Amino acid sequence: MSIVVGIAPGHELRGPLQLGALLARSYDRRLVVAVVNSAAWPPNRSHGVVDGEYQEFVSAEARSVLDEARGIVPGDLAAEYLVHRSSSARRGLLELCEAHDAMRLVVGAKGEGPAGEISLGSVVTGLLHGARVPVAVAPRGYTVADSARLERITAAYSGSETSGELVLGAAAVAAEAGCGIRIASFHARPRAYASAAVGLDAEDGVIAEWESVIRDEVGQLLGDISRFEARPASVSVAVGASAGWHEALRAIDWRAAEVLLVGSSSLGPLARISLGSHAVKIMRHSPVPVVVVPRRATEEYTAQAPVSG
Repeated sequence: MSIVVGIAPGHELRGPLQLGALLARSYDRRLVVAVVNSAAWPPNRSHGVVDGEYQEFVSAEARSVLDEARGIVPGDLAAEYLVHRSSSARRGLLELCEAHDAMRLVVGAKGEGPAGEISLGSVVTGLLHGARVPVAVAPRGYTVADSARLERITAAYSGSETSGELVLGAAAVAAEAGCGIRIASFHARPRAYASAAVGLDAEDGVIAEWESVIRDEVGQLLGDISRFEARPASVSVAVGASAGWHEALRAIDWRAAEVLLVGSSSLGPLARISLGSHAVKIMRHSPVPVVVVPRRATEEYTAQAPVSG
């Protein structure tokens, strides 16, 4: 199996490449670094002079980006660099995942977004709808040490059955990588309450009750994980609550080589990922890379967790 990293001319390279290297080293997988060239599609059409010159320009740009990537990827990793022709960037990346038996697809956040946050472009949004493997997204400006291995996987838990299954899958994956797992839930106080300073006592009571329920349910998950034959290096629980999502995500500590796992809703598109409408906000404000398990990948991902009995 492999870790496929999609890069493109004019887009940030270091973030997705370093995230791909982190995952490849942690899971002992080979790295496939690819540029998708959709300008050369379809491959057998006859080219005019202008069209041929443009395609040669695009191909040269792709080769230049791959040369730059070779200088970023740590030398201790087995890596392959290639240009893939397809009708679109999204389709090409999905084809590469299929052809190279990918266990993760790694991409970068939209270049125009705030530094340290994850803004989604149209290609990544399309991948989250169609990918059959988890998609890891590096925040803009993301860096990690060249020799780093995963220190911990934090799995976002909403209390739903699906998010509970993903937590168990994450525990199995963490055990494979030799790192710890943290089960985390997040809550942001409604802006209207925070700005008007009304109803805060009632809101505090709701949050306290919500935390109590989450911790009780997490206790059951911890019991399941404790019966795994191969267990994560550590298991912990955290609740991040604050007046806004940015603060809530930073109300708990994060390690340098950590990723946040979120799952896709079984009901709808991206706007309904896992924790309902909150999931996209959690993803956007995450201070660490986010691994999204698309709907099509959920069954295979959760199957990695041993059956508890």
